[in-house]
Amino acid sequence: MRRVVDRLEPVVFEDAWGSHVSIASLQGRTIPTVQPESELWMGAHEEGPSGVDRGGYADLASLIAANPERELGPQTVAAYGPRLPFLLKVLAPNHAISIQVHPSAERAVQVRRVTGSQVYVDDWAKPELLVAVSAFEVFVGMRSIEQVAGTFRGLGVRALVELLDRALQAPDPLHALLAGILHTPETARVALVRDVVAACVMAEGRDDPEGELSAAVVRIAEEHPDDIGVVVLLLMNHRVLHPGEFIDVPAGVLHSYVRGLGVEVLANSDNVVRAGLTGKTVNVKELLEIVDTSADGVIGRPLHLEPGIETFETTSDRFRLHRVRADEERILPGAVQGPRIAFCLRGEVSVTAGGERVVLKGTESAFLPADTGVVTARGTGELYVVSAPI
Repeated sequence: MRRVVDRLEPVVFEDAWGSHVSIASLQGRTIPTVQPESELWMGAHEEGPSGVDRGGYADLASLIAANPERELGPQTVAAYGPRLPFLLKVLAPNHAISIQVHPSAERAVQVRRVTGSQVYVDDWAKPELLVAVSAFEVFVGMRSIEQVAGTFRGLGVRALVELLDRALQAPDPLHALLAGILHTPETARVALVRDVVAACVMAEGRDDPEGELSAAVVRIAEEHPDDIGVVVLLLMNHRVLHPGEFIDVPAGVLHSYVRGLGVEVLANSDNVVRAGLTGKTVNVKELLEIVDTSADGVIGRPLHLEPGIETFETTSDRFRLHRVRADEERILPGAVQGPRIAFCLRGEVSVTAGGERVVLKGTESAFLPADTGVVTARGTGELYVVSAPI
């Protein structure tokens, strides 16, 4: 008899910017870990597909590939192809992640016609939604030119003021300023970054948003010395999400996640262009093509759909995220004709479908194929459910 609920084995990633305590603590493992742990993946992404307990399959990617229409449903395959359209993560940065921006699907397709896989590796956009589990520090979107001008003049770094004065003559001063910073000659970059950091050290004691921004820049400069991305941060909004708040990040939005613990869902894509705080390639030309200086991430709190069920609003056409508090028996949200992943962040929840019952404890998850039908949940845990918006 075919399984209708597949328990997943998530994949833990180790990156230098990760935490030695966050993911391990959620999973009840010994801390601190030997290596920093950055992400916990639940999905079918080629770089880290989750294991499954259905016999005969190594992982979720191979299970789906064997029969996409059965596992994903005909509507999902017609809309997105024979591939799970979303990826669910626990994200645990302890150091700032690279400043980056994602293309629209139209831009990815256009560029791939000319360059193949040199710039973008698939035809998808990569929208993201992050829910803060702890206080979560981010830089996202670009500030107004008036705010930036005030910061630059207040810091008193001559090279910054000269960049600003030139940019103010352009039709889009923020875009011109970003371009000017990223095009700073290699011979002048280190001096610019060091002058900016020194000025921020002098300003970080101020009890106002400018002081908070300067302090954040100084902290990140310790992690990314002499990186031009430190200067780019001055153009961006610095925010701290409170637990339970979320941020929705569509194509074109400049962003960097700094530190905290969060649940993230994103389109199953690898299309990223970086602007700094990284040792990886910084494609300045493409970044300036796709960045939207007027775009910002949308911060909010979930909407209550019905007792025990909340939804996180998003502009994405690849996923929907819900949170379920199953103190009473709840029918899980999401389209039953499409695939879903249920993830228990903490506590314990019993998930039941087609006569099968799977108990999920902290950081455990399950794949619910398209033909699973109605699924119910009951327990004391905090359950997240991601589905395709079909």
